[in-house]
Amino acid sequence: MKLKELRTANKKQQSEVAKAINVTQTSYSYYENNKREPDITTLIKLADYFHTTVDNLIGHEVPYLIDISTFTQSQREIIDKLKELSDTNCKRVNDFITGLLIAEHDKIEAFKKIFKE
Repeated sequence: MKLKELRTANKKQQSEVAKAINVTQTSYSYYENNKREPDITTLIKLADYFHTTVDNLIGHEVPYLIDISTFTQSQREIIDKLKELSDTNCKRVNDFITGLLIAEHDKIEAFKKIFKE
């Protein structure tokens, strides 16, 4: 399981995760260090807490799913809103994001030119 990776990526302490899933910090430490395996109820709580799937927690790769466990809260909120949009509006959002990325890239390139000279 990749609990430590998820916990550190989310800048959480073991005690915070343990409290959130209603286990002791010692039990959580055992899960994280592969000394004990959580039951299915605890796995579900962990998956919910880290915004991922049980499959992902146990290392079962599902190629068509996106692992959002490393996404920021803002990114997750955008995804939730995208699910409610029509295909036409999703294309508009995609075009807008592409424009933002191009502008960001152009800004970076401009700074590189300034500092090279």
